[in-house]
Amino acid sequence: LGPCGMNSPHTHPRATEINFSINTTLRGGVLVENGARFAEIDIRPGTATVFPQGAIHFEMNPSCEDAMFVAGFNGEDPGVNQVAQRFFGLPPDIVGAALGGLGVQEVANLENYIPDNVILGVDECLKRCGIERVAQ
Repeated sequence: LGPCGMNSPHTHPRATEINFSINTTLRGGVLVENGARFAEIDIRPGTATVFPQGAIHFEMNPSCEDAMFVAGFNGEDPGVNQVAQRFFGLPPDIVGAALGGLGVQEVANLENYIPDNVILGVDECLKRCGIERVAQ
């Protein structure tokens, strides 16, 4: 995972993931279900964390160096759903209603900002590492 790179929020519908950091501290986060508290995790080199099956989670490299990690799953076909990318794959009127009544054109305008995965992470990291955000 490159400097400031992020595996955007996603789920694995058919498997639990264990993520082991090799050379740098990764920033991770998990949201298990509606009403659950968000948990942020520092995955330090030589340590691992578990993301339960179906939980929304992400991994980000907050350093200016390439990060290496190993992800393992308890099933041979874990599947993956990138949350933002898949959400905007729903009919625009449904997405708009879910976002508080946005119109179809407003939804289309928002969808144009959703990059493919892997994405560049947070602005603080990009600035610190001298990386310019470009359209993805």
